[in-house]
Amino acid sequence: MKVMNRDTGQTGYSLPELNIRRVFNVGEIKELKEEEILALYNTDAGRLMLSHILQVQNKEFVIKNIWPDAPIEYFWTKEQIIKCLMEDSPELFAETLDYAPEGVINILKDLAWRTPITDLNKVQIMRQKLGFDPIKAHEVMTKQAPETKSERKGGRLRKED
Repeated sequence: MKVMNRDTGQTGYSLPELNIRRVFNVGEIKELKEEEILALYNTDAGRLMLSHILQVQNKEFVIKNIWPDAPIEYFWTKEQIIKCLMEDSPELFAETLDYAPEGVINILKDLAWRTPITDLNKVQIMRQKLGFDPIKAHEVMTKQAPETKSERKGGRLRKED
């Protein structure tokens, strides 16, 4: 069964009883056995990971074994997340922030400052619901470090031919 890390950072877990240690890079998909997924689910941290950070890409399995009332956003692809940010109405966007798992929200935040979004209604919704300002984040993340001027120490060594 395919499991993807859809958070914006690396994540991992260990299951000593199965002699398994896994690390997922951003966006990485791994093929896992049902036994491993259920063992992970039976740990407190694993339940949280499977609900918010790792996405099991089998809807029937998720509904039956992990999250019977999983929100539709749990099953979204990155393309659907981008569509939500760029094309959906502010009302649908706000609803997404209310119900989406943490991994989806982290992707939305990451996309919002990188893109950056131009819909000021969505910017305001992110500020109110998440306490995150994508415009300020974009300014901070793209700000150039001030260059220090070095003093000239005489003439150039290289001469023009």
